[in-house]
Amino acid sequence: REPCRLLAVSPPDEAAPSFDWRRSFAFSTFTGLYIGGVCTPLYSLYPRIAASLFRSPSPNVSGAVATLCDNFVHVPFLYLPAFYLGTGALRGESSAEMAGGLRRNWAMSVASCLSFWLPAQFVIFSMVPAAYRVRCVASCDFVWNVALSFIAHRREPISDAPPAMMQADS
Repeated sequence: REPCRLLAVSPPDEAAPSFDWRRSFAFSTFTGLYIGGVCTPLYSLYPRIAASLFRSPSPNVSGAVATLCDNFVHVPFLYLPAFYLGTGALRGESSAEMAGGLRRNWAMSVASCLSFWLPAQFVIFSMVPAAYRVRCVASCDFVWNVALSFIAHRREPISDAPPAMMQADS
């Protein structure tokens, strides 16, 4: 199966999947607004946090502080609620449906975030010049949001078995 198909296609049924315009609109609108409106100013704070904790932090120390702040504070408590509530609202879900989706998917989303973003952001925040960090994160964010969209729209909770998108087609 093609992972990018998960971006805009509803979860597969017996019938051929169809393009979900509303889901695609919600996904791309949220991502554009959040990256530009929240990440840009937030990422400028991380070097100041590192400087307040360490005198003249090295790029690796500054990158580690930014990575820890983003993955253990920003994403679990700001980004994920905004993602589930924002995309749900853009798709026309009720507040109960949005809150249920967040509650049902939060732990899996945080675990997926840590496995993807800890290494990616350490590299970005410690090696990429500040002027290019948001662009670099936006590029990685496309891949991350495909995974997050898969988690949010799967039919059954993912068990200890490997995810379907990781299994080879027969």
